[in-house]
Amino acid sequence: MKLRGVVVVEDGVPSRISQGWIRAPALEPVANRPILEHVLDALQLAGVEEVLVVTPAGLASGICERLNPRDDVAIRYLEQNAPIDLAAAIRLTAPFVGDAPCIVHRAAGLLDEPLARFITRLRDAPDMLLIVHQASSPDEHLSPATQDMLHLAEFNADHALGMAGVWLFGPGAMPIVGSSPWPIAGDVDLTRLGGRISAAGGAFHVELAESWRQYRGRPLELLELNRIVLDRLDSGGRCPSNNGNRIEGRVWIHETASVHSSVIVGPTVIGPGARIADAYIGPYTSIGERARVEGAEVERSIISPGASVMHVGGRLVASVVGRDARVFRDFSLPRALRLRVGDGTEVALC
Repeated sequence: MKLRGVVVVEDGVPSRISQGWIRAPALEPVANRPILEHVLDALQLAGVEEVLVVTPAGLASGICERLNPRDDVAIRYLEQNAPIDLAAAIRLTAPFVGDAPCIVHRAAGLLDEPLARFITRLRDAPDMLLIVHQASSPDEHLSPATQDMLHLAEFNADHALGMAGVWLFGPGAMPIVGSSPWPIAGDVDLTRLGGRISAAGGAFHVELAESWRQYRGRPLELLELNRIVLDRLDSGGRCPSNNGNRIEGRVWIHETASVHSSVIVGPTVIGPGARIADAYIGPYTSIGERARVEGAEVERSIISPGASVMHVGGRLVASVVGRDARVFRDFSLPRALRLRVGDGTEVALC
């Protein structure tokens, strides 16, 4: 029986539609590709051949346009007018999954390890596999009642545990949980879900993952996802050894990018049409399409498409520079800080 996948693009997180361009958390680029594409990569590597992407109304066409064509996974879309959360997604997709085993995956997050280990564990018997991780923020902590129900005390974790955004269902399990009388809106009640599985004569198992990271609008979350993806980087791209460059580690440079007189330390990815000159690009950095970095040092950062970092006079670390943004040093007098900072933007001056 073929393994199927369900990817949930949820409501309740910021999204923006501007001049026909759709920007939702699942479409934010890490390592120069949307988070959702990396989710599809993870499902494909786990053996999934068919994926149903559940989206709020009006987003499916924009998501389809932003994703690169794929031959390895068949992708279908299901739009829903009502708010999309995990409970609604499971109810909607249960008929599509049927009795097949299934992975349900949130669209804007990734596990810090391949899914293969959990697939193997699911085959050992349980009807449902829940994955927990050491929570990075208080809003991820599971309630005491849920922790007791899941018997999480046996993990002896150093930090509070949270629920990862990946759930695995064995053959025949999805219709059981899909018929559960959950509320119309709101997240899944794990106590009720576990009870439903048990009442049907099934069993569920809990596994501890290394970490789960999900983008909810915070730059540090995006940087963590960038790190996860770059740790898996295959440096099969062009790595120029001339033009006065020094390349160290796993570095992927698009064939149309220009790199001169620079030090590039991996894992790093440099996108099409990017221009790097007299620069240092440190580990865990993604340079987007048409971005420019000249006379500057950048490390553990995301430089988005069309952005430029020019002669800033210091090293840019753990930073996210948005699309078409400019960061540069102004040599005009009188000397001063001249900032144009939008709503919700964070600027740290060191």
